[in-house]
Parts: sequence; C-alpha cells; structure tokens
Amino acid sequence: MQLTSSMTRKVSSIILASVLWLTTASAQENSPYSRYGLGDIQPAQHILSRGMAGVSVAFSDAQTVNFSNAASFANLRIVTYDLALSIDSRTLRNTNSPEKYNSTNFAPSYLALGLPINRKKQIGAAFGIRPISRINYSVSKTERLNNIDSLETLYEGTGGLNQFFAGIGKKWKGLSLGVMFGYNFGRKETSTKIALVNDTVAYYKANYSTATTFGGAFVNAGLQYEFLLDSTFIKDKGMKIHVLRFGASGTLGQKLYAKQDTQRETFNYDASGGVFKIDSVYAVTDVKGRIEIPSTYTVGFLFQESLAGIVDVWSVGAEFTATKWSDYRFYNQADAVTNNWQLRVGGQWAPDPTNFRNYLSRVTYRAGFHFGKDYINADGKELKNYGVTIGFGLPVRQPRYSPNQFTTLHTALEFGKRGSNVNSITESYFRFSLGLSLSDIWFIKRKYD
Repeated sequence: MQLTSSMTRKVSSIILASVLWLTTASAQENSPYSRYGLGDIQPAQHILSRGMAGVSVAFSDAQTVNFSNAASFANLRIVTYDLALSIDSRTLRNTNSPEKYNSTNFAPSYLALGLPINRKKQIGAAFGIRPISRINYSVSKTERLNNIDSLETLYEGTGGLNQFFAGIGKKWKGLSLGVMFGYNFGRKETSTKIALVNDTVAYYKANYSTATTFGGAFVNAGLQYEFLLDSTFIKDKGMKIHVLRFGASGTLGQKLYAKQDTQRETFNYDASGGVFKIDSVYAVTDVKGRIEIPSTYTVGFLFQESLAGIVDVWSVGAEFTATKWSDYRFYNQADAVTNNWQLRVGGQWAPDPTNFRNYLSRVTYRAGFHFGKDYINADGKELKNYGVTIGFGLPVRQPRYSPNQFTTLHTALEFGKRGSNVNSITESYFRFSLGLSLSDIWFIKRKYD
C-alpha cells in the first residue's frame, strides 16, 4: 500500500504540472522585436544555469535535467522531474522621444523528466517540452496623406515555436556523449489592418492576415570531457573531488514543413471592439512551403568541486554560443535578422551542503553575466544584448513519509537590455524564473510492503 500511495502522489504531481503547462502556454511576451524571424528567442537553459547567466554546456550533476547538453544525461543518478515558470517585466523606450511602454508577462519555461537507465554503465535519458520562441506584438502607425486624410496602420502578431525533445547520454570514464532529438512545432499569425480616416467620406477598413503552421524534426548532439584534477578524503564528508570539464553541443540546420493561409478582406469593429468581416477580397489556403532554421553551436568549460562527484560545492565556468541566422528563410524570404553570438560567465557556491543544522549553509548561491549580439536586426544597426544574473538553489526539507525524495527550489533573477543609443528602440527587462526539481528513487525493489 505504501508503494501504491507513493506512486499515486508522483503521478498526480506529473498530471498537475502538465495541466499547469497547458493552461499557461498561451502566455505571450509583448515586444515589437518579436515581429521578426521566429520571434523572441526564449532562454534555453535550466533555471539552475540561468542563475549563472546560462552557463550550462559543460555543467553536469546527479539530479539536474540539463537539456543544454544531452551528454550530461549520463551523470543522472536519480529520477528527476523538472518544471519552471518565468515572469518578465519589460520597458520599451524610444531613443528619439521620452515615450516608453511597460509590460509584464507570465509564461512556462520547461517541463522535463530525467532518469538513469543504467547507473553502473552510466547511461541516462530525459524527455520534455519547452518553448523556443514567442511572438506577440501590436504596433500602430499614423501618417498623413496629401495633408488631407490620415492613414492608420496596425501591425499585430501572435504565436511562437515549441519543442518536444528526448535524449540519451552515455559515459566512458571521462568522456560523455549524448544525442537529443524531437519535434519543433508552432504557429505564426500576423495581420496588417489599414484604416483611411476622412471627415466627409467613409472608407472600408482593410485587413491583410496570414496564418502559418509549421513543424519538423531536429537533432542535437553534445559531448563533455572531464579531467580529474585531485581528490581528497574529508572526514564526515567523504571524497572531495576537483574536475575541469569541457563541453560542446551543436544543432544541425533544420527545415520546418509549413502550411499558410492568407486572407485579404474588408472589416469593421463592433461595439465591443471586436472585428467582423464585411467582404472577402482574396483568400488562399494550405500553401505549402519551408522555414529554414540555421545551425547553432556552443562550447565552454567548467571548474567544479563536488563531494563524491554527486553533491556540488562550487563551480565556475564560461561558454560561447553562435548561430548563423543569415541562413534563415521563411518561404524562401530573408528577414531582418543577422548572425549572433553570446558569451556567458558564471558560477555557484554552497558553503556547506552537508550541514543539516544550518539551512543557509546548504543554500546554493549563484551569479553571472552575459553579453553579445542579438539575432534581430530591425533597424540595420544591430542590437547589443547584455545582462547580469543572480540565483539561489533552496533545498526543501525531506518529508518523513518519503525519505528518498529530494526537492530543490531554484530561482534566477536577470537584469538585461537589448539595444543601445544607436538603435531607435531599446528594451530593458527584468526576468524572474522559478523552477522546481523533484528527485526521487522510484525504482527500488522493496523487501517489505
């Protein structure tokens, strides 16, 4: 009965988290930059790594689903269920005027499950779902025609790209190799509404809308290699180990299969502000095409001290990421994007992770910074992207009825900015991320029921 009750609680937690994901997945960011390319690219790292500015390609521990590098799955020693949410607060500023716009957005970050397949042979696997990009913008423009009429144009868009992934990793002494594959899928809806305003003549309003659905498989490969620097036995703590680990991962260029519906129509607004169609001028459906996503790669290193190779005491590292966005095509059309890169530096430290009498000594403290170039190039002057992060790993007390369960609450705070004085619009942002890692020894053959 105890085993059945425990499994019921775990399954209930998974179902609850899945429902939470589905009910919050429609949350969108509000940014005019999301009009270009695939939209706003979302942070791709675990919340643990986001506290260290995203340093993750060379990171590995026993109970974290590090989906930035499938090679790290080989080090999983315990079943881990990860879920996370983020809250963004953004401020847009026009460099040519005092105008600014604020928005706050709430959205899921990832949902993942990692498990050791064979601890002795060091084989681990993981799977999950996460957003890759989000699209949400509403930009209006008013101009005069012939000094008589006013032309009002409203540009709107919603959608984004999501990813279902699964991967496996294997370790041979210091070398770990991993492969991750899955399916990218999404939708992009854009519209341009035009209204001609005249004091004496009433004109129909025009709406040009396009809805594109797309999807396709992807493959990502990664490796990690660690050098044992030294090991020392510490009384009452176990073996203290220092390693230097190098990591690399890469995703091949991908072609998404797409279908597109296009509408050209006249419309008007009802009393509640909704849109109703007056007449359809042009319509075409199921136009097939391709969306080409470029290849990307990441390389980095990490110095790490751990106890018995399981409990992380401190780590510090750096990594470099680059993507060739000049290869991006949407139905054979280029966009206002450019090749981008990002450099991340960060680390973490737990004063004494084995001291159960002092809670603060078991908390993990994290910090880092990043800078680089964004892939959006809306005004042709490129966007600088930089930020600083702090984070905390907060261990949750183990329940008496489940002594094998280990829960950690991960938090990350990021302060960043896109753009500089040379750009027409800059975006400052604050992102708070909250993640929950639920680890448990699920598959134990019990002697007594």
